Amino acid sequence: MKMHANLKQVFAAILLLATGTLCAVEGRVTYLSGNAEIKSSGKTTGLKLGTVLREGDTVVTKAKAKVGVQMSDGASFFMNQNTSLEIRPGSQYYQTDGAISMLFRKSGRDASGKWAIKTPVVTAGVRGTGFTVEASKSQTRLVLFTGKVIMTDFVRETGLQSDPNLMMQDFLNDIELNAGTALRYDGSDVKKEKIDLKGEPMKSLHDEHQQHEKSDSWKKANQDLK
Repeated sequence: MKMHANLKQVFAAILLLATGTLCAVEGRVTYLSGNAEIKSSGKTTGLKLGTVLREGDTVVTKAKAKVGVQMSDGASFFMNQNTSLEIRPGSQYYQTDGAISMLFRKSGRDASGKWAIKTPVVTAGVRGTGFTVEASKSQTRLVLFTGKVIMTDFVRETGLQSDPNLMMQDFLNDIELNAGTALRYDGSDVKKEKIDLKGEPMKSLHDEHQQHEKSDSWKKANQDLK
């Protein structure tokens, strides 16, 4: 689907999500392999297992590194190498590049069951589900493993006027994504496709995430955040 050229600069297709929690969200590094950094209050330091994460912090993984993060709002992240994730207020998270496995459960002291994942070209919204996101400055690919995601009205969310002559009608209606579906968006084209999850390249990251969530260190961090 092609959108009008004037819309390419707008912060892209919106996926359904309500606003976040009123309480400040905190997190903890639950897994660390390789080198990673945390950018906090204008300073950059090496990341350590058990590091506490707060709103405004950004975690950056280096080559061959992986990081696990448990948040107090029930969000859980497993970051691949060369990936960046910023913690924003209201259970909103900003991924500029790389690949992340994400699990969302309504648990924890700040949980509302509502989260948002933003990338340079798309905003993803969920209410208790699991998926991976591959992001870059030019495109985003989301693979849904469990649960459901809704792409909502692009025109309404961006505040633009609805004009069927400027974009495809599908963008004026909700698009439902179910498990086993991938969505790719590059700021002008959106492609939704049914995939074989067993052969999906991102499945290994998703599986590794679930495996590490069962470890003692991850469980302890989750308890400490409650």
